[in-house]
Amino acid sequence: MKTLSRSVGRSDIGGEPMPAVFRTFEQNKIIFRRSEVSLIAGTPGAGKSTLALALALRMQAPTLYVSADTNAHTMAMRLYSMIEGVSQTDAEKIISEQPDLARQKLAQARHIYWSFDSSPSLSDLDDEVTALEETLGESPALIVVDNLMDINMDGGEEFGAMRSALKELKYLARDTNAAVVVLHHTKEGYSGTPCQPRSSVQGMVNQLPALILTVGQQDGMLGVASVKNRYGKADPSGNSPVWLQFLPEYMFIADLEDAR
Repeated sequence: MKTLSRSVGRSDIGGEPMPAVFRTFEQNKIIFRRSEVSLIAGTPGAGKSTLALALALRMQAPTLYVSADTNAHTMAMRLYSMIEGVSQTDAEKIISEQPDLARQKLAQARHIYWSFDSSPSLSDLDDEVTALEETLGESPALIVVDNLMDINMDGGEEFGAMRSALKELKYLARDTNAAVVVLHHTKEGYSGTPCQPRSSVQGMVNQLPALILTVGQQDGMLGVASVKNRYGKADPSGNSPVWLQFLPEYMFIADLEDAR
């Protein structure tokens, strides 16, 4: 049994904000918090994986990145592109022809530990966390799951399995005091300008996350709509996005003023 007064000033109770990556997010109270599940949703190719990778790279916190949707070669190419500001085509060429240089540059992301299991179970995720705890002597501060539909939940119908997986990920967030960021799909039939509404999130999994963002591209920018936010303003319609500069070929994502 705990009293709230005894929790004041402690750094391990949950809910602490992760380092701010974008001023635009900070100004609009879009905050990823420890011991909470946050959801980034969008159609395929909308930009959710780029946003998640930028968060993992720039937060500079011990991170477990579960990349079920993308293989190691592609993630290395994307990460090199993001770090060095070159196109993904050039990044792939450098990785192939200058592996020592590539390893040197990718070492900037040494705080990110990867799992590339294409269909991990919840038990697999738990094993990955345990292995990382043994390596670091502490739990990861950030866990990225890309994406929810790839979590292997034996038995039951698809949407029920998604809700069960998200519930277990919430338990994992509380147990490790990590910020758990889950990537997920929206229904393509829903319109967005460019961000879709909260109702477009597949599987009726809106109840558990503390923060739900929908993302979409428009005119060289990434729109990010806070459609659910337990700690700040939200617009379930998705019609009030904030904007980031976005160049997918270069894995470039930044506050608008930084891109001028």
